[in-house]
Amino acid sequence: MNAGPAAEVTLLVAELAKLLERLAELLAEPVADPTTGTMSHHKVTGSPAPWHAEAGPILMDIHEGVRRLEASLRREVAGHLGERRGGSDANTAAALASIARLVHAVPEEAARHTARILGGWIRRAEEVRDIGEAERWEPLRAPAGELPPACPYCKTYSLRIGRREGRVRCANRRCLDSNGWPPVATIDKNRLNGDAMLAWADGRVIYYGEVS
Repeated sequence: MNAGPAAEVTLLVAELAKLLERLAELLAEPVADPTTGTMSHHKVTGSPAPWHAEAGPILMDIHEGVRRLEASLRREVAGHLGERRGGSDANTAAALASIARLVHAVPEEAARHTARILGGWIRRAEEVRDIGEAERWEPLRAPAGELPPACPYCKTYSLRIGRREGRVRCANRRCLDSNGWPPVATIDKNRLNGDAMLAWADGRVIYYGEVS
């Protein structure tokens, strides 16, 4: 098997482990307004939510997902799911370490799929406002009375724009481009008429009258 996807998984596992620590730290610092978060990280007075409204659900999803991913890879390699791990942080760390080992023994497509899953969890964690390392993704807007542009791959209205970096991606988790990766595009302009165009990572170029 090509070592590329497996090596990428190893890096993603290390990145996710660090983000899990940061998410866990946020649980002790609930925010006064869960819709806006706080960059100060000061505890609030009164009766705040019992945990961080953004970090909590994502953290639980990742803890459960990591266990399921490990079991799936173990079945691929050994033919059985293995013993179910307990719910502690240490068991999550052990499951991540197991994923980094098992991925070297699965077919390349399974390794790529594992990398996509880990990358999705990392993006979700980075989009938590009190972590704030990732771009905030917003739905594309269209002129009044018109639908926004559909994703050229899954044909759904799931395109999201990151204004800081000028990128567009599809929010449909099942959507893949022709290279088998989640679709990502950069925003550019047609030099002839100024129309917006999206240059996708797999080489596809789509022209739009307006992208905002």
